[in-house]
Parts: sequence; structure tokens; C-alpha cells
Amino acid sequence: MSNPIEMEKKFQVLNSNLDEFLKDKHFFSSKRVVDQYLDTPDGLFYQDGIFIRIRNEQSLDFKFNPDHLGIKNVTDHTVCHEYNVALPFESSSIHMFETLAKMISIKCPTPYTYDGFLRSNNLETLATLDKNRRTYEDDMFIIAIDEFADFGTFLELEAKDNTMPKEVFLNEVEKATKGMALQEFNSGYIELRLRDINKALYLKGKYLIDTDMAA
Repeated sequence: MSNPIEMEKKFQVLNSNLDEFLKDKHFFSSKRVVDQYLDTPDGLFYQDGIFIRIRNEQSLDFKFNPDHLGIKNVTDHTVCHEYNVALPFESSSIHMFETLAKMISIKCPTPYTYDGFLRSNNLETLATLDKNRRTYEDDMFIIAIDEFADFGTFLELEAKDNTMPKEVFLNEVEKATKGMALQEFNSGYIELRLRDINKALYLKGKYLIDTDMAA
């Protein structure tokens, strides 16, 4: 299964009243989410803006923006493509690796197993992220409230209609968050983790935290 295009904006929640913001939203789910990020020992995928993760030991996910591959000086992390492979691997999902191999340096494993995938692509655990996620929706957005014990609370707004122009999406986000005490977060959670545990690799990434880019 895959959701090829994903358009979203993240914010760190400062002193906003989330209850007020969420009062007219439809509650969807609440769950713990554990993401295990995979990469080569040198973090080569991360450095090119390619994120490979295992989510809750159920799905192998690949996230990247095809337009940013091989380009260093990019900062806009609004749009990406996401591809998902269920675990354990099934023969019906082999086409996903064939699709990915045309865009990024991923090898289809032989034998076609998860362990074979790790060996074929020289992958190991880069970092693990553990959060509690509450999901809501309204007519415009899928809304996630992500809470980390060490990072704080984040608001993520994802377009329900990913065919809308990016400018329209950003305008709707601005209207939806008007008056809230938020800090726009132009990065991903994996960057937050790497910033703490592997600063040298973190700084080689495409999508750095705004304050680090300014520095």
C-alpha cells in the first residue's frame, strides 16, 4: 500500500489552547507510535533526504521528495512521497521495491525477506522515536497531535486533498492556525533525535531545524 503524495506542515506547540482548536474536530484515534529509522552506517539516505523507517513493527515506510534528490540546498519540507510495504513481506508487494529502485538506491532483497532487505541495502538502526499520537480530522485536514516525553508537543496538519495547489494548502494552514502560539517546524522528528545523538550527521541533512539553518 502507498500514499504517493503527502502535503503537510508541522508546528511545535508553545502555549496554545489545543482543546479550543480541537473542539470542532472529529476525533479519530489515539495510539502509541514507535518509529525505528534505518540507514547505512554513514547515514547516506538521510543525507539525501530519504527516510526509511519501521512503524510499530508493522510497516516499512519510505519518505522523500523526488524533486530534492541529489540537491543539497533545499529547505521546503511541505511535500513528499510516501511508499509503504507491510511486514512481514508478501510477494504482492515486490512491485513496490521495483518502483523505488527506479528513483533511489534501494535493492530488492534476495531472498525476499526483511532480514534480506537489511543485508542487501547495508542498513542498520539509525534512531528510534517513541510518541503518543492523537488523530483528528475536519473537512480540510488530517490533524495529528504528537507528544514526546523529551521533545514536547507538536501539531501536524496534512491535506486531505493532496491534489490542491501547495499555495492553497499553505493559505488554509495559515487560516487554521491563526492566533495560536505555535513555532513552525520545517524539519522532521528524526532531525530532532539526531541533533542530540549524532550532531555531525544531523548537520549533513537537507531539512535542518530553522535556527540551525540560520546559524
